[in-house]
Amino acid sequence: MVTEVTSPPNNGYLQQKPLNVYRKYVKQKELLYTLQHGMIPDAFDEEEHMSMHRFSLRCQKRDIRYQALLRAICHEDYIHPSRILKNDQQSGYEIYFLNLTKGLIYHLYDDCGCDILASDKESIRFLYEVYNEWILDYDRKKIIGSFDFG
Repeated sequence: MVTEVTSPPNNGYLQQKPLNVYRKYVKQKELLYTLQHGMIPDAFDEEEHMSMHRFSLRCQKRDIRYQALLRAICHEDYIHPSRILKNDQQSGYEIYFLNLTKGLIYHLYDDCGCDILASDKESIRFLYEVYNEWILDYDRKKIIGSFDFG
């Protein structure tokens, strides 16, 4: 699981409470000792005055309360007790679930959609075929072009 947090450069919230997502949604607290943190240099231009923190946790699906986490991501735009950064309105975040074995990345960005990426497009062709009507119109042409239907 990888989380990217954008915040003002001197935001003390991340120092006081290092990202609630891991504390709330990781089942085994000792796993938190393996949490990695880094800063992403030059993620923004100087006018944006933002910093990007990247947190990563090597774990398995069974280690995460992923259903509750996905629900919290869907509620982030609303006043809801499960909101992840509810006490830090200056920051934003993106959470990515990586399946290293299958070469997949799943990114639920809000209650309306998600991105699914694969290192091998054939591994997600079934998603295209079964859930084609879910593809947003502005993405459709690009997605169709990525699959070889010749």
